[in-house]
Amino acid sequence: MEASARSAWNLLLPTIAVMVLVALRPLEATFITSLTDRTFASGRPTSFVGFDNYAALLGVRVDTIPCERDEATGACALDRNGNIDFPSERAYFESLGDPTYRDLGFDDIWTIPLPGGESQIVVSARDEIFFDAIGNTLVFTVFSVTLELLLGLGIALIINSKFRGRGLMRAAMLVPWAIPTVVSARLWEIMLRDNQSGVINHFFTQVIPLFSTSQAWLANASLEIPALIAVDVWKTTPFMALILLAGLQVIPSDIYEAADVDGANKFRQFFSLTLPLLRPTIAVALVFRTLDAVRVFDVFNVLLGDRAFSLATYNYNTLVLDREAGYASAVGVVIFVIILIFTVAYVRILGVNAE
Repeated sequence: MEASARSAWNLLLPTIAVMVLVALRPLEATFITSLTDRTFASGRPTSFVGFDNYAALLGVRVDTIPCERDEATGACALDRNGNIDFPSERAYFESLGDPTYRDLGFDDIWTIPLPGGESQIVVSARDEIFFDAIGNTLVFTVFSVTLELLLGLGIALIINSKFRGRGLMRAAMLVPWAIPTVVSARLWEIMLRDNQSGVINHFFTQVIPLFSTSQAWLANASLEIPALIAVDVWKTTPFMALILLAGLQVIPSDIYEAADVDGANKFRQFFSLTLPLLRPTIAVALVFRTLDAVRVFDVFNVLLGDRAFSLATYNYNTLVLDREAGYASAVGVVIFVIILIFTVAYVRILGVNAE
């Protein structure tokens, strides 16, 4: 057993060494650049700034802000809509004469009302666009990967069964995945137009009247990310189904025959046999899809432009448009850490090490 393991490691070591060199050298260069204020075509000499880029990128503060008080009654003042009026965090600290908030350039990103309604927790950041990009990316990743896993598993189970036309269905399933992402994004941009020329709006207002008026799918802030998730689910579910189908086809059929003899129904077989045996394949599919979703670029760039950012599009804008190589490198390192956390979490939660 030890000789077999040693032989396996001897065969793997050259490949692992090449992969480590190829992966670590760019990561090392990126990390070193992130510790500088390097810019493109500025004529300014590059200097070492330590972790200043990370401090500006990840700088967050949490404060409790009281409501505005009515001078006559002393009660909380109300705005024109009848809601309790709160000052912005910047205005509140300027009224206290605290220059820290202004000097470091903090901006409000989230507010959390406290019980009683007379105060609220305000979370502010030095780079609010970066935190918006993190939120957009995490929401996109969690919902798109979850939906793709569930739909892909259902499609894989259907295609794995025996029926006429199964081969044709397998080929047709791969068509959305085979279309280049930029092309499919442009097609969906046409279909999601906010008038009756958009197929989606025509369908939901005329065929199945869920809405009385056309929706601005790509212009309404509350609909932008759900629309992108729908586009990505349509595009990438076949990839998830293909990986899961490969896992299903290596499960021996005799264990299902034995389960039938023992009287286990299909529901019991699925949760007691199929899912446990498919767990390593699910882990691989989740890792690959999550890596892809966290660094999503083309769908955001084509459909939303600079109206809403993912981490990758924010990194692109910072590097290419703003020419801030040092700051963009810090963003790249943070993206790497997020991907690493997701990967380790999947391996731990799904127990792949035990297989």
